[in-house]
Amino acid sequence: MSTAPQTPARRQDAVGHLPHTLCLAALNQLVEPNDVTAAALLELMTPAELLALIRREDHVPLDLGLKLAEATGRQPAPNSAQDLRVALTRWRKRLPYANEHAALQAMQRLGGGLLTSQDPGWPAQLDDLGLGRPLCLWWRAADPGNLGGDRERTVSIVGSRDASDYGNQVTFELARALGLQGFTIVSGGAYGIDASAHRAALSHDGWEFPNPPTATILAGGADRLYPAGNHNLLEQVITRGALYSEVPPGTTPTRFRFLNRNRLIAAFSRLTIITEARHRSGALNSASHAVELGRDVAAVPGSVFSPNSAGTHRLIRSGAAELISSPAEAAELLGLGPGAPAGVAASEPDDPRQRPVDGLPAEVGMLYDVLSFTRPMSPDEISARSGVTILQTLRGLSTLQRRGLAVRNDAGWKLART
Repeated sequence: MSTAPQTPARRQDAVGHLPHTLCLAALNQLVEPNDVTAAALLELMTPAELLALIRREDHVPLDLGLKLAEATGRQPAPNSAQDLRVALTRWRKRLPYANEHAALQAMQRLGGGLLTSQDPGWPAQLDDLGLGRPLCLWWRAADPGNLGGDRERTVSIVGSRDASDYGNQVTFELARALGLQGFTIVSGGAYGIDASAHRAALSHDGWEFPNPPTATILAGGADRLYPAGNHNLLEQVITRGALYSEVPPGTTPTRFRFLNRNRLIAAFSRLTIITEARHRSGALNSASHAVELGRDVAAVPGSVFSPNSAGTHRLIRSGAAELISSPAEAAELLGLGPGAPAGVAASEPDDPRQRPVDGLPAEVGMLYDVLSFTRPMSPDEISARSGVTILQTLRGLSTLQRRGLAVRNDAGWKLART
């Protein structure tokens, strides 16, 4: 397949013969995400046919407006054709600026590509969005085999950008503990809670599960690692996990694109956890989408005096979210422990994912979750990462050492290989 840019006229003549991926790459540059009109048209025609319709200036099939109304579940109206004409005009304005070949080449240079619903790695759970599902996904990953993922093994964790120390500690503990159970942690790559969730997921050494440890869904183009302050973190996500965007390379993240992106975070996972959120936090938008999709939602309570927990308290009070205060309670919602719903298999006692610290005090388990097999840490760092007081940390480390689960050397403490 030639990757040389074509003139608009040549593209129009050849559109009926363009491969499926190339057609979707072109449509993706003309249509904003979550455009119900475009999604409904794709229920009535192929991507190549819709692309050809957009490129035929001032052409609107007379009967297509009525079919469109039926596809979107609306009653046919006298202005259905006019609504279609408005949509086509909106998309046609972008034709001079669209170049699907250049977009694909840009992603290939970054080691990424374009994922469509016909590809094996497509996250099928996104189809639950119906007419709100993405046309395609631009991706970046060191291992393309990390794409996709089973919704049953995926958890989204989101929250405030201006997270408190409490919010960061709670998030790190939850994300790391769920990661040890083999769950992919999904978030948006932003400052605060998102960053803490990704860091915790990446803190595991020797990931042994088929799914990636973490995935980021950006609101802007996958070639723009935003925010800039998280550039190194997002590079780590690409190296060990997967990064997605439903907008083409070069797209600037804007407020409405962040809100659109939140529906993907909710759809990607079976459980969405809000660890800390203000009263009007965008994270609450993700929770709302999750509720609409019938996904589980959980929220972590905080101080009644903290504005950063006003949003999570609102979710809990309204009944939209389950109150959780520990990784064990999150695991219960996922069917991995006591209290699992009927029909969902809990972990068996001989499950290799069972932690050797189960049955010990909770703070010892929190220390175990923070420790690494390869990188020694000082007691101060272990205390900060776990949220356990320094006195309890020292006692807990002694307990782990007596059990043969942790060792100490001149560089610090780390997990013992048994």
